[in-house]
Amino acid sequence: MEDKFIDIIIEHLGLAFFIGVLLVGCLIFLVWWCRGIYEKVKSMDNLPCHENREKINLHSERHNETSQAITRIETSLEFMQKSIDSLAQSIQKSDKLLIDPYTKSHSPLSITSAGRDMIERLEVDKMFKNNWDRINLFIEDNAGSKNPYDIQEFLIQQAVVYPEKFLQPEEIDKIKIDAYNTGVNIVPYMRVIAVLARDRYFSEHNILVEDVDKHDPLNKNKKPE
Repeated sequence: MEDKFIDIIIEHLGLAFFIGVLLVGCLIFLVWWCRGIYEKVKSMDNLPCHENREKINLHSERHNETSQAITRIETSLEFMQKSIDSLAQSIQKSDKLLIDPYTKSHSPLSITSAGRDMIERLEVDKMFKNNWDRINLFIEDNAGSKNPYDIQEFLIQQAVVYPEKFLQPEEIDKIKIDAYNTGVNIVPYMRVIAVLARDRYFSEHNILVEDVDKHDPLNKNKKPE
């Protein structure tokens, strides 16, 4: 039973679950490092003005980079928590362990027939179209990597953790009501939004969805049989 549970987690959560401990360790290290930077900056008060200013600017740049790294780690941890919550809810409500009825878990992520029915029922395609301009701007401003796999993972994590960056409050409420009525966690709904965003972004930038697998670290690390 334990091996089966681990297999389920690997299949549906990917690497996120197993790098969780590493991310927590990195977060602790970054907090400790930031504290060290703060103490160094405080110690510069007695330095000459020009030298002091240069060192402060350097540490400010490093502090900004560290803050961005901490934000990424926090988002990954929050995504992992929401995914685990969704998994636990599914286990409690279904003997079949149907984790996500709306998207296929393999990469590249794709929408199931049930997901298409949900899109039509809630008019999710209209929600997405109305929000595309700000979604596209959000991707351009925040997706640090242009790697197709990284873009897909970025969109999945961001849509699940921050639905408000992809939809309007009233649209999120509509989805939440449907999730409550169908007994499905909101996570699968937002994964559908992520797939729609990925497909639209890829289409506008001439990126093939199939390229996601080509850049998947798991596939790169597989040895040819």
